[in-house]
Amino acid sequence: MNRKEKFEDLQLDFYRWMIDFGGIKPGTSQTYISKMKFLSDFYNLDFTISEEYIDYILKNEDKNRVKRTRYSKPGAIGDFRAVLRKFLGFVNSNYEKKYADRVLAEIKKIEDSKTLPITDKEIILKARVGQGLFRQKLIEYWGGCAITGCGKKDLLVASHIKPWKDANNDERLDVYNGLLLLPNYDKLFDKGYLTFLPNGEAKYSKMLSKNDRLLLGLQEGVVLKRIDERHKTYLEYHNDRCFFE
Repeated sequence: MNRKEKFEDLQLDFYRWMIDFGGIKPGTSQTYISKMKFLSDFYNLDFTISEEYIDYILKNEDKNRVKRTRYSKPGAIGDFRAVLRKFLGFVNSNYEKKYADRVLAEIKKIEDSKTLPITDKEIILKARVGQGLFRQKLIEYWGGCAITGCGKKDLLVASHIKPWKDANNDERLDVYNGLLLLPNYDKLFDKGYLTFLPNGEAKYSKMLSKNDRLLLGLQEGVVLKRIDERHKTYLEYHNDRCFFE
């Protein structure tokens, strides 16, 4: 993983933290992200950042700014200092726990609602978790599609192994209860036409004909890229309760 990819894996959480906990408006947060992306071409901007490393970056950038057209004015160094210190605050903030607590509180509020129909509740809740911390955890764990390795993250779907409706709140946010999948595999998995054995090997339903598999572009001999012991209980649940033999 190169420098830019390391920051890209954190930028969504950093953006949300600035707005939710850092007191920064969305427009300013986007500007901060742009500056961080620029710096991530040259420096490791991840959870190892420190005050000493920030000082090192600022000294380097004060020398380098005169050699380029972008961020070349003296004020750029002050801007870099502000955003790097804000990033350091994010790294030291225990953000994942704060965000998980907030998501769980939102889940409870929606589940306790007396006005929303059950189907609407499930749609809202799945979208809320799928777009937030759960999806980010899956991106960090899998790095790409859990089957193909495709790294086009905007195409990938955060999919629960033990379905949302059957899981408790801890299971709903557990990274080992999730797969990051391309849309065709996600839909097949969600509808029970595809499952994965505890060893990670794919199994297609007999309800899918050979021609169906061909038209859907499904590969044979598929295995999950990175199976962990903690996936197995969830996979067994999907095998037994969700899969159409």
